[in-house]
Amino acid sequence: MKNLSNLSCKIIYCLLISTPISSQEPFLEIRPYAPPSFQQYPITEQVDHHYPYAEDGSLLRFDGLLFTDNIIYPNCVFGLSCYDGHGGIDYHMPYNNPIIAPANGYVLWASFSEPADPCPGGITPNGDQGTIIISHGDGYYTVYLHMNPPLGVSVGENVETGDTLGYNGNTGCAVNAHLHFEVRKGSWTFDINEPHVVDPFGWWDTIPDPIEEIRGNRSEWLWVSNSLVDDGDNGFQRFAGPDWNYLSSGYNNDCWITPVKYSIEESRHYAIWVPYLQDSGEYNIEVFTPEGVNASTGAIYEISVKNEDGTSTKTNVIVNQNSSPGGFTTIATLELPAGSKSSVILRDVVQQSSSGNNVVFDAIRFTSNTSTSVLDKRSTNILADSEDVFSYPNPFNPTTTVVYRVQKQSDVEIIIYNSIGAIIKSYLVPNQQPGLHNMKWGGYNNDGSKVNSGIYFFIIKTQTRKMSGKTIFIK
Repeated sequence: MKNLSNLSCKIIYCLLISTPISSQEPFLEIRPYAPPSFQQYPITEQVDHHYPYAEDGSLLRFDGLLFTDNIIYPNCVFGLSCYDGHGGIDYHMPYNNPIIAPANGYVLWASFSEPADPCPGGITPNGDQGTIIISHGDGYYTVYLHMNPPLGVSVGENVETGDTLGYNGNTGCAVNAHLHFEVRKGSWTFDINEPHVVDPFGWWDTIPDPIEEIRGNRSEWLWVSNSLVDDGDNGFQRFAGPDWNYLSSGYNNDCWITPVKYSIEESRHYAIWVPYLQDSGEYNIEVFTPEGVNASTGAIYEISVKNEDGTSTKTNVIVNQNSSPGGFTTIATLELPAGSKSSVILRDVVQQSSSGNNVVFDAIRFTSNTSTSVLDKRSTNILADSEDVFSYPNPFNPTTTVVYRVQKQSDVEIIIYNSIGAIIKSYLVPNQQPGLHNMKWGGYNNDGSKVNSGIYFFIIKTQTRKMSGKTIFIK
């Protein structure tokens, strides 16, 4: 990050807003915190879509569930119904955990100021509240509350993805240490009557989003993702619950399980997967389940596909999670739009006739069945019969797409090296079908940190051959 003079700050800010981020394209590259060893902190409190900042007796979640009981602190159920009138999402994490920029931006606000009066639920404020606000272009702003002193940035600084902004705490209207993370669109200012709040996890119900009715701002999925989403990736989010259990098995040797429940009233655990699909078309939706976890035979996967008006069409699929342990199983084949316009939600609630003690939350893969997709046409024109692999754009920033050809069905290993031969990032795709495939890389290593500018080499191994290429990352 760089501390600039007022004049140069204004110049950089003008450049930032002159190269906007499309409102339809995800731009948040990482979660806004230093990750734990198990990859993600769960979300404990949600954006209230009905309505942010207004305690009106109801809480409407991004998945369409409405709560009217126990929605005011301290009686609300953390991770389920906390709390009416909440304009952001809360990540509970250890005190003084580093808070980091999830995308490039410009610091508009960084200070300690008086907290809300009164605080929600009548709690006693814990001194002045540490607040940071960053502009990201195209009218998007991220807000960070309850920060500890001292703040790590100042007004007028430019920040890059992964820069440390400061450390989380419990300043202002907070009892426990956590990060209140908020996204606003159209203005960075706080407006209690007509808020600018949007939900970075989108809106996935069959009815219109009440947030959009306030200022016309639509809640879109804003996290950069891929067509294969593992349970620690950017396209995955787990939500708080009392009985999550992390296992060192499954795809990439990790997964989450929870005890089964038989009614939505008992449910306390759920997660969402949202891919980024290069092209619209027919896709197989495939789920991975590990071996030896006594999984449910009646898990319910909720697939939502976004319509043009911002509502979703939903399909529920009953899945026996024991049907193909140790591999991927196709649970549905659907026409899906390009971009981050489809999602899968899985809860701990299972079919009444289900057996097995656990619901498994692991990788989900979206595999195109459309041979005439835009990517395939473009790839065929560039990838000659004698070639096996290429990447575009090259040089790249922020992402590049590696396109490669598989001759025979095979497990595929993709490894990215830096110029001195150290492994930067690795992927494993089991049982990939013959044909053209692609993998997006956003310039991050296996620890989730952004790599430096430079030359990077990728090697793609199948059971019968090895392919290689190189790409250049520039900042």
